[in-house]
Amino acid sequence: MKTIKIGLSFTPENADKPIITSLVRMGLECNILRASITQGKQGKAIIELSGDNGDVDKGIEFLKQHDVTVKMYTENIIHYEEQCVHCGACTAVCPSDALTMNQDTWQLEFDMEKCLLCGHCVKACPTKAIDLSEEL
Repeated sequence: MKTIKIGLSFTPENADKPIITSLVRMGLECNILRASITQGKQGKAIIELSGDNGDVDKGIEFLKQHDVTVKMYTENIIHYEEQCVHCGACTAVCPSDALTMNQDTWQLEFDMEKCLLCGHCVKACPTKAIDLSEEL
């Protein structure tokens, strides 16, 4: 089983097509993390795509064949630990609990698996210790 996070860019010609539905019909699981798509206009989405390795690769190829631009995300959130003062401001705005404070050490902990790539933590960090990678 393979799970990846990908960014999709839709053109006006394919923004109203059932592309995600087609991926599901291919046996893939699609978790939409963030999306802004308007019918007949371009749009963007970040999804988590899961399935057998070969099926995920076929799904990526399917997207490209339908003129959907695909960006692969590996390390999406960058945490600059040397700048972090462990104030917890980012934990207050994290909707998925990807950022939490360890109750024993009072140190910030980050779980990329839970991250929705919403960017709220980036805006909340007073020391600029959190940033989105350049792929976004």
